[in-house]
Amino acid sequence: MSRSIVLLLSLSLGIPSVLVAQKTAATSDAAEPAWMVDLDHRREELVKRNGPGTDATLRDQLLSMADRDQSARGMQHGQPKSKEKLEMATNLAEVDAGLTTELKDIVAKSGWPTIALVGIEASNGAMLILTHTADHAWQLSLLPQLETLADDGKIDGSTLALVIDKELVAEGKLQRYGSQFKMLDGAMAMFGVEDPGTLDARRAKVFLPPMDVYKQLLSEMYHVKTTDKIASATPPAQAPPAQ
Repeated sequence: MSRSIVLLLSLSLGIPSVLVAQKTAATSDAAEPAWMVDLDHRREELVKRNGPGTDATLRDQLLSMADRDQSARGMQHGQPKSKEKLEMATNLAEVDAGLTTELKDIVAKSGWPTIALVGIEASNGAMLILTHTADHAWQLSLLPQLETLADDGKIDGSTLALVIDKELVAEGKLQRYGSQFKMLDGAMAMFGVEDPGTLDARRAKVFLPPMDVYKQLLSEMYHVKTTDKIASATPPAQAPPAQ
């Protein structure tokens, strides 16, 4: 299976939009669950600590770039354009290449777009584009810096978690946050994770919902059941060419 398809099954629209959708569903009938209250509070603190961003022009550019990324993947405003199935653009690779070039130029001129620089949504938009880039060497080279920024509370760790898991799976290793899935026997199966017993605790630390909630969201979005079976990552030497 290509890396692009694996990523599609990791909620390519970005975690904040997923949480908004889940919050709407949860509050329609009852009070928010405890995990959501906690994530809401910590995310609000992150935004308050960093502010709305100081570079409005760059913020608007990144938001526009994120919109183009999602439109090419059949998404709009955090939801699929079609209720039947996701319609991927025929020129998806070209769109991703253009966005990668644009993001590289931004990083070269302004550094990584932090929340303090462009606001949380635009900062997450930059990470979304990095998640989908075909330039995996560049992506990998940024991870140490990005992990430091996340640890220091300067970027949202949820979107970085997708990049980290994607790279680990591509290297044939266990993923850390359980974001990466693939089709297995007609259902979506999670790739193996490090220390499964503490998975939800790790996810909560980086603003991700519990795994059972994440699986439900995957199933509802892609209209495919999830399974408790564990998918095995393909070692690099046997991996098919990236598409």
